[in-house]
Amino acid sequence: MKKFNYRLTVNISQNLMQLGFRCQLPDEMQNKKIRLQAVFAQRQVDRRFPMDVRIEESESGPQIMADAEIELPYVFRQPPRHKVTVTFALWCGVKEWILDDQPFPVRRELFARPEQNGRRNILKFGCCTIGLPFLIARAWFQENKNLARAVKKANDTVYRLSGCSYSPRQRHTDYFASKYEQYVSQNKTLTGNKVLFLSERLPEEGGNLQLIRERFENDPDIEVTEFINTHTVDVLKKKELRECARKCAEARVIILEDFYPQLHRLNIRRETKVVQLWHACGAFKTFGLTRMGKPGGAPQSSMNHRNYDFVSVSSETIRDIYAEAFAIPTSKVKALGVPRTDAFFDWQRKMKKREELYEKYPFLRDQKIILFAPTFRGDGNKDAYYPQDAFDINAFMEKMPEDTACIVKHHPFVHQPLDIPSRWQNRVLDLTGRDHINDLLLITDLLITDYSSSIFEAALLEVPMLFYAFDEEEYMASRDFYFAYEEMVPGPVEHTFAGMTRTAARMAAGRWNPLEEEKWMEIKYEAEQKKTFRPEEYRSNQQETGTGAGREQTQAALSLSQRMNQFREAFLSALDGHSTDRIAAYIKENYLENEK
Repeated sequence: MKKFNYRLTVNISQNLMQLGFRCQLPDEMQNKKIRLQAVFAQRQVDRRFPMDVRIEESESGPQIMADAEIELPYVFRQPPRHKVTVTFALWCGVKEWILDDQPFPVRRELFARPEQNGRRNILKFGCCTIGLPFLIARAWFQENKNLARAVKKANDTVYRLSGCSYSPRQRHTDYFASKYEQYVSQNKTLTGNKVLFLSERLPEEGGNLQLIRERFENDPDIEVTEFINTHTVDVLKKKELRECARKCAEARVIILEDFYPQLHRLNIRRETKVVQLWHACGAFKTFGLTRMGKPGGAPQSSMNHRNYDFVSVSSETIRDIYAEAFAIPTSKVKALGVPRTDAFFDWQRKMKKREELYEKYPFLRDQKIILFAPTFRGDGNKDAYYPQDAFDINAFMEKMPEDTACIVKHHPFVHQPLDIPSRWQNRVLDLTGRDHINDLLLITDLLITDYSSSIFEAALLEVPMLFYAFDEEEYMASRDFYFAYEEMVPGPVEHTFAGMTRTAARMAAGRWNPLEEEKWMEIKYEAEQKKTFRPEEYRSNQQETGTGAGREQTQAALSLSQRMNQFREAFLSALDGHSTDRIAAYIKENYLENEK
């Protein structure tokens, strides 16, 4: 095991821990993505807390430097009952080192959470309302003159002081929680095997919820119920809130596949277990409580996600990431797979879907299909977009081989129609908002994307990929990734439209060679320094001398294949077509009453 020479700095004042980590950067980690987690542990319960990592030069060489300001009362969902120690988990790519040779003890009482008065005080609320302009003004300066954040902070202050809120979301959430407590108190003993499927989205055909539900509906020992309502909590009627609260109180198992905000306000009874079948495979962009304190991220006091009893993921490698993002013990995250991916291992279904698409779009049958499917830019559904000047369909198609067609598939949040020139009507399709991307991947010869999670499904199908990351630095600054982007993705990365188009044309024609590309980049860099680079001459010489053919071409194909295999092993190793079976069996054996 590799030995790390590191030192810690710890300062605790009024339940706030200032934690610092310093370590010499090993040579093999140079220019790599480094992640560090502070691991708080009490017996079998742990919490992986993300730390901000940076690399700085020092007299002795580059140093890993990580810092975190941790509010101890909110490290665990419930205050600890046993002694707590802090160790570290250091990650470089997909490899983890546990640094537990310097465990730091933390007194249990420092995790005590201040009592909150759950009762509503109308008098205090009235006084807060009178002083509301002052509260907003003070918060406005504290939040760097951001009015939206100032109003939210003022409302949080009023809620903390009076138990009342101006927010319809908060009022409805509190009503939902009070009704849940009422139903639990009325039925203190939980009976039967009710399984509740809970979602703010309509379940997709072949999705996680539908597949597990179908499995349980055929089991005579299980009673299936659901609360599926696409309205958010702030617009749900009280009758609907009561219905949801009652079903939660009666359920032995609650199954989700996405974030369900009001559920995390509940103190769920011990007999009820919450199962999270997260909708995505792998782990790419940071999410959940990894984003604490970042733009759009939750505060450390947030209870979001923390009451999950079981989370199923697509590989062992990413268990720690989901434990960090959901602020739950690592033991509750298990690599049992993702049910909706079982369809990718069903050969008959794949052939049927392919034929359906060819019948629907006949001209695609004899073409090589390029699927352009980038993710959106913006903060969410309301302002999502894709920059139109980033992808010129006319210039792109002019460079593609004649036997190539292009399908454009923007994220469902993006509602910008694509203007297709008449000359490309029989070679370009805009299927945004139509046909599921997982079905389109079945007829795809090349996927061009950027930061979309569709890469995991494409990898399962072994679809060649090209990554067009024209705004990589900007996107990383706003979202960040768990792994180094260009090291993780299973295909070439281009940062300019011209480069992406050139590589796409060569990949579509079967002439792309990564070994040749590396040589081209080296020659380009050296020649540009001398102002003598002429790409057309270099390409012409390569074709005349045959560089990139024969043995090198075979090595290139092997290199791409190895990269794809490494990607699949790291992020998709638990997917084999039997995820639904394993997850259904695990839930039944561990959480439901079974007749002996």
